[in-house]
Amino acid sequence: MSDISHAEYRRRRVKRLKRMILGAIFILITLPLACSIWLLCEMHAKENELAEITAQYEAQLQITDELQQKLDEQTAEAEAKYEDLLAQMTEQSAQENIEVEEPGEVPDGIRRVYLTFDDGPSVYTEQILEILDEYNVKATFFVTGLEAETNPERYREIVERGHSIGMHSYTHKYSEIYKNKESFIKDYIKIRDYLTETVGVTPTIYRFPGGSSNTVSQTDMDELCEYIESEGVRYFDWNVSSGDATRYELTPEKITANCLNSVGNFNTAVILLHDTGSKYSTVQALPAIIEGLQEMDDTQILPITDDTDVIQHRKNKETE
Repeated sequence: MSDISHAEYRRRRVKRLKRMILGAIFILITLPLACSIWLLCEMHAKENELAEITAQYEAQLQITDELQQKLDEQTAEAEAKYEDLLAQMTEQSAQENIEVEEPGEVPDGIRRVYLTFDDGPSVYTEQILEILDEYNVKATFFVTGLEAETNPERYREIVERGHSIGMHSYTHKYSEIYKNKESFIKDYIKIRDYLTETVGVTPTIYRFPGGSSNTVSQTDMDELCEYIESEGVRYFDWNVSSGDATRYELTPEKITANCLNSVGNFNTAVILLHDTGSKYSTVQALPAIIEGLQEMDDTQILPITDDTDVIQHRKNKETE
């Protein structure tokens, strides 16, 4: 082979080697890049898939939350209707146990009237206290523990303004309180201890939810009356009802008439009113009730004290 041919052969060989090297370099560069691009595409697709799944999950979760909220609302509404029905039943039963006194001369010439507010305190307690202050009248509040965690100052305000405070159970749930004697005692101790700690006074008066003559208690009410009195506590019912316990709101005029038309039947009149967030008509009626009572001859509006004659639908057999 001539020198020229040999040089041409080497040149071509070198050229092929360069191409091979460049091809290898190109592959080494483009292959990872292609893999990266593929992985990015896959990752993006997975992210889109995950986002879609997340959106579906959140939508399903929102639907679940809405259904749970509706269920809670329906449950609360059903419980409220149940409690209202019980209140109507127990008040009707209690009214049947009220003995109307024969009209006659009032002992010592004074008719004593006691305004009592059940189920509070509530958002309207402050307004009720302001009205009572305006007329220089003291009343009695039979309270529950429903505001214990959120508004303890409302309990203190009642006492600080000179009104009487009594117990009306802690939960006011008939199914729990009257399940058995042990449940009743547990609830009683809870409201007693709470008031003692919160207002600095251990209450000595009690009003049974639904009254002592209620017909929904699963426990013998005679046993519960006996227990309350064994604790040195007197229980008070009522002999004049405002009618504001029903779930159908009465007008202020009707509530006022219910109170004033019946007071004259008694020398000692204990009027049943309610202090709850759904009883604004009671607040509206209060000034007219007080004014009507103050216009009556030989009539005093007083708070219940240890000296007040008890009004009870069901007498404790041990004291009869």
